Amino acid sequence: MIKNKYAAFVLFVIVFLGLWNLVDYLYTTFITNGTYQFAAGTDLVIPVIVSIVSGYFLFLRKNSD
Repeated sequence: MIKNKYAAFVLFVIVFLGLWNLVDYLYTTFITNGTYQFAAGTDLVIPVIVSIVSGYFLFLRKNSD
């Protein structure tokens, strides 16, 4: 377990971004039988926003215990 919550947050964002693109590639290649095209809006901006919001709630928010 990573003790530093900011390092865990950054690692979460990076892994989330990689998995998002991997799943998008696999879906495009094997399910729709198309060609994968990387787009900055749908393959970078959207997953970074989603991962920052969810990572904030998972790692950076203070618990009210």
